[in-house]
Amino acid sequence: MSLGKKLEQVLENAEYASSEVCSARNSLPDYSANESSNTMMSQAESYLDDAIGDLQDLLEELKAEERGIY
Repeated sequence: MSLGKKLEQVLENAEYASSEVCSARNSLPDYSANESSNTMMSQAESYLDDAIGDLQDLLEELKAEERGIY
């Protein structure tokens, strides 16, 4: 499997993980006891969003390199 395909697979898995974190956060009952869990899941979602953005940038650079543009 090429590096680009592996990175695309990692990106897809990160997107799925982000979606699962979002769903889990949204399904928590709105109790003050869940506030810290909600905050942690929100932070995890933010880190995953950053990782997804970085992977998308990396894939764009890799594809540009393969085309000889970069």
